[in-house]
Amino acid sequence: MDAAKIQLSTEELSLVQNADWLLTKNTIIEKVYSLFGDIAHQTRDNFNANPAILLSEVLIPSPKISRGENYGGLPWVMLDYPRLFNRQDTFAIRTLFWWGHFFSVTLHLKGRYKQQYQQNLLTNLPLLASRQFYLCVSGDEWRHEFEEDNYKPLTQLNSSSVEEILLANDFCKLSAKISLPHWNRSKELIIDLYETIVTSIGH
Repeated sequence: MDAAKIQLSTEELSLVQNADWLLTKNTIIEKVYSLFGDIAHQTRDNFNANPAILLSEVLIPSPKISRGENYGGLPWVMLDYPRLFNRQDTFAIRTLFWWGHFFSVTLHLKGRYKQQYQQNLLTNLPLLASRQFYLCVSGDEWRHEFEEDNYKPLTQLNSSSVEEILLANDFCKLSAKISLPHWNRSKELIIDLYETIVTSIGH
């Protein structure tokens, strides 16, 4: 092996001798877990208090928080609730923390749930656009980054363009992001985006 490939730069050498930054990273991830746990608890209580808001079947699975270390090379934490995934049909509201990037809240519909709710979404495009939602325009339903080839802001699309995009895929994703400098208001902002999504699909 080329010796240069295993040598450390000055910056890398400084980091490898400093455990504090990694311990701080672990503390931050724990705080995201706590934040997402609070959000799951509050939204579940809201849905239980208003059972007609969503179909009961999508509320049966418990909230799920998962994590990883390598989405684009960076750590992430994800909350799925409500969540119903199978091969043909999906109904999920997914909250994502992606290190160095953003929080996002995404409505993910596929199959019969997309068919059921897409007209309500088209009707409520002005609401979603006013809250800075983006529409997935790629054919990959598992990408999360807000790149131009993956998401376009609804403010730049008219209703006929949105309808054309919805017809092109068997899934639909609408997502809004919260920048990390807004961390201390993140719970309030995420809950607000949840409420916008639930209002936009109607039931």
